[in-house]
Amino acid sequence: MISKRFRTATAALAGFAASVIWSGAAYGGYRFEDPTILNLSAAERLAPLEQGDPIAATPLAAAAAAAIVAAPELGEDAPGQVPILDGEDKAARKQEKPRIAAEAPAVQRNGKKLSIKPQTGSAVEFVDTSASKNSDGDSETFIYAGRIGAEHYHHVEERFQQDAPDSYFINPASGKIVSAHNGADVVELSSDGKWLLSLSRENPPFLLAVAALDADGPHLTLVCHGSASSKISAAAFKGWHDEKSFDLALTPGAPGETAGAAIPLRIALDGQSWHPAAVSKDLERIGYSCKR
Repeated sequence: MISKRFRTATAALAGFAASVIWSGAAYGGYRFEDPTILNLSAAERLAPLEQGDPIAATPLAAAAAAAIVAAPELGEDAPGQVPILDGEDKAARKQEKPRIAAEAPAVQRNGKKLSIKPQTGSAVEFVDTSASKNSDGDSETFIYAGRIGAEHYHHVEERFQQDAPDSYFINPASGKIVSAHNGADVVELSSDGKWLLSLSRENPPFLLAVAALDADGPHLTLVCHGSASSKISAAAFKGWHDEKSFDLALTPGAPGETAGAAIPLRIALDGQSWHPAAVSKDLERIGYSCKR
């Protein structure tokens, strides 16, 4: 089932705000539609940010290609995967209390409202809503999950009654936010905690996005996805090769067709730019490309 993360969002990403307040009345209950959030799981929201022409893939050595194909697919138990909180809402909420106490007064809860005060600007506020008041017919519960990454971003998990959870990562200095659909996509931190990766494994356009978790806020550094005519049936995350490179395998073939041999892909960081490496013409053949 295609998650609601891929439903049309009309607002383009216009920039970040220092003060962001969510409420069902203001945004129809859809937190991911707020234009100030860098949403790594929404292809239509990232499209205006894609820079330049597609990055030409460099050759991938045969030994590396074989190793990537042979490696197991990694999911929610992979090293670096952002964890999902306890499956029971009440248990997760109970675990939230000591986390908030340790972060006071920057993090506070007042009933249904969770507030996070960055070093500059106004507080970021998340407000729980019930299904009866939400136009999408789903309840939303926000739970403080602690800190992640080298710059110690605040992590907030948004839990739904009928959908997989989302995660929000708030820069503690500026209050700028990056989000990802954590329950349905692979959402991975690099081992040094400087990069956040999101990969949609099952749904077109098999979006891959990487953000830098910088000291002043998150910044989009890479977007990869299939084209409207691409023939890809799945994308498998094969893990971080090291703190500056990670591996994927794309399965060619449209729905209902016999899947072809897996196409290995390694994406590595050179300075501040990510570059894909693949077997000659493979990405071009299936219509998958990357931009920065």
